[in-house]
Parts: sequence; structure tokens; C-alpha cells
Amino acid sequence: NERWTAAVAARARAAGVSVEAELGRLAGEEDGLSVDERDARMTDPAIVAAFLARTRVDALAVTVGNVHGAYASRDPDLDWARLDAVRAAAGDVPLVLHGASGLSQRVISRAISAGVCKFNVNTELRAAARAAYAEGGDVLAAAERATSAMAGVVEAKLLAFDAGS
Repeated sequence: NERWTAAVAARARAAGVSVEAELGRLAGEEDGLSVDERDARMTDPAIVAAFLARTRVDALAVTVGNVHGAYASRDPDLDWARLDAVRAAAGDVPLVLHGASGLSQRVISRAISAGVCKFNVNTELRAAARAAYAEGGDVLAAAERATSAMAGVVEAKLLAFDAGS
């Protein structure tokens, strides 16, 4: 993972493209891939600084109890001490939280205070699109409804993320 990530980051940097790397392994399901909870791995703060120095990525996605897909609760018990330790080890590198769909404002605000700058909310976007397409009708009209529904999710998330900062 580290060698491959460093090679990708070098090629991307040469082309003026930024790279985000995930250190750890998220539980959950996304894009047809499934990772059982027992196979998930939390980001180890002890290896963050070395990983970032060797790969030179522009952002680091962390695994601190977050999951791809739906949470059992809007207030999952994320490992805040681990996130704080990762933030300290990462220096100025922006942190990312994959699996942020459905999180409460309290969790979002706490993550922002720990240095998370980007949240991925793919599950909520897909749910909005699926609901719009489920209404049926003309394909173009359904696509317009889906686009509008996803835009509504994005707008709500931007306001939530702004309120948390």
C-alpha cells in the first residue's frame, strides 16, 4: 500500500493533481465491496508521520470507527482519542472522514474540531438519487429529479459542515 501510494502520489504531483490516501481499512459496504467489522483496521497514529513522509500525499483519510454505508446510530462511538493522536502525527496534512453519511451534528462538529476537513457522504447521495429514480417516469425527468435531490443533500451537508467549524 505504501509503495504503491507513493508512486501514485509522485505521478499525480507531476501532473498537478492532488492525492488522498486512506490509512486503515473501513468496515462496511460500498461500490460492491464489503469489509467485515472483524477485518477492519483502525488508523495507527504511530505510523502516520512516516506514511505521510514516504508517500507525500495531500490528504489522509482516517479510520477511527467510521464505516462505509449506514450506521446503527446517528451518534456512533468514534475513537476520538485516536483521531486526536492522528491529527497530532499528521501535522498540516488535511484529514478526511470516509463514511460520514448520517452522522449527527455533534459528531461532525467534534470531527471538525479534531482537524477533519473533508467528509464523504456517498451513501446519502446515492439514497437521494435512488429515491428520485424510484418515482419512475421519463429517464431525463428522473435524472433531473435525482440531480436536484443530490444537490439538496450537498447543500444540507455544506451547511452542517460549516456549522460545525
